Amino acid sequence: MADSNPTALLRRTGPDVADIVRPGLSVRTETGLGIAKLRIFGRAADARFQEIAGIAPPLPCREIGSGDLAFAWLAPGEWLITGAEAAVAAWVERATALGADDLLAIDFSHARTAFLLEGESARAALAAHCPLDLWPDAFPAGAAARSLLGDTGLFIARLADTGDAPRFRIIVDQTMAAYAGRLFARA
Repeated sequence: MADSNPTALLRRTGPDVADIVRPGLSVRTETGLGIAKLRIFGRAADARFQEIAGIAPPLPCREIGSGDLAFAWLAPGEWLITGAEAAVAAWVERATALGADDLLAIDFSHARTAFLLEGESARAALAAHCPLDLWPDAFPAGAAARSLLGDTGLFIARLADTGDAPRFRIIVDQTMAAYAGRLFARA
């Protein structure tokens, strides 16, 4: 008789895209980043988030750090957690161990690819394929959103600038990593 609850080990594969480094723009694959999603059902999702995470939830369209992890607001009752793979996996395990029916914590590290974009042309490279207003007044450091990158979905976070140059983290489905790389190569 087949095991009714088999465990499938999912492995992250590297994207079929080379890093891009040229004057004014650096697009590098971010290896070792853990990526998870937390969904809390019910009306008191923010209060429940604080119970589970031990911190107040980020404001809408914002990302906050706590220890080795970052928590980004995605939608009411929904957050993205990023950090070192081991730290994210441990956090998801602790959240899942609560055994609560009102939450769902899923580690997506194996299914997503993250890129770090930085440089004076990073905003222009993103703007060529993303409809968001990425200027500092509209999208300051600590801002986070879901949007489109060409024909695929992405998560984008504005990180602290390096010098005077903007810096962004984007996360796409692993199957779309090569597509995203091609968009940036032509930007």
